[in-house]
Amino acid sequence: STLILNSSLSSPSGITIDAQGVLYVADTGVNWIQKVQNSGNGSYNVSRFLGYSGVGVGGSYSGCNSNLLSPYGVAVDSAGILYVAELRPDIRYSDCVLDTSYQFGSLGLLSNPSGVALYGDNFLYVADTGNHVIRLITKSGGSGTTTLIAGTSTSSGYVNGASNIAAFSSPTGVAVSSTGDVFVTDTNNCVIRKISAGQVSTFAGAGPTLCGSSDGTGTTAQFNRPTGIAVDASDNLFVADTVSNKIRRITSQGVVTTIAGSGGSGYGDGIASSATFNTPTGIAVDTSGNVFVADQGSNKIRKITVTP
Repeated sequence: STLILNSSLSSPSGITIDAQGVLYVADTGVNWIQKVQNSGNGSYNVSRFLGYSGVGVGGSYSGCNSNLLSPYGVAVDSAGILYVAELRPDIRYSDCVLDTSYQFGSLGLLSNPSGVALYGDNFLYVADTGNHVIRLITKSGGSGTTTLIAGTSTSSGYVNGASNIAAFSSPTGVAVSSTGDVFVTDTNNCVIRKISAGQVSTFAGAGPTLCGSSDGTGTTAQFNRPTGIAVDASDNLFVADTVSNKIRRITSQGVVTTIAGSGGSGYGDGIASSATFNTPTGIAVDTSGNVFVADQGSNKIRKITVTP
């Protein structure tokens, strides 16, 4: 279904959800993070949560009314602190209760970061898209230390193996399982990668020469430029398969199925196989297993009620 919003969105990309079911959406077209909250009458209230309320130059750090610059990825911790990836070489840390917003992690390392994902409240994983690597920012007080956990940071490629020799091509989304394994949408390679115990492997997808939308298990399945990724309480992965205009589910055993999307472009609601999406990008899962999708091309937020 399409959420009934009291205000429009403009090219929504990243999306996350807190323990109370409140959505936070990177509304890229207006350089805001929007708070999307169920109003209890069948509609959702949209309010600016982070970002400048007027016209200005993006990228300042003067509190929660400061300018964002093309925000894309967003994560929220148990205290309501937001972590935002935008068109800057660092991550934004924003505590909108105290009205503080500043750079987070080692400064100047990142290049066009996209996806961010928390493991607990102290470990933030970042898809450093422009550098083709995955980084970890370990929180210490209000700041953080950035380390490289996978990829060579020299060029794009498609190499499995030890994390220091593995190669990615424009990784966009990142999610962390309950056991601490990291899953990455390796967008230009059309695969889902797994980082575990210092090793990078292809968890699902046939590879860059075989992009598509076929279901299957492991490397027999196909993806077409996947972007957003999220994990549920049972460690199932949900992937916004962007060019295919489909939403895919991957079990912990690597079985890939299409849970929504006919493959056509649009925003038609309905039963999974008949529904349509238009460039789905961000994805989040609530505690009940409902899946929320930032359908970027439609400027909509979609909800999928998932059955086992």
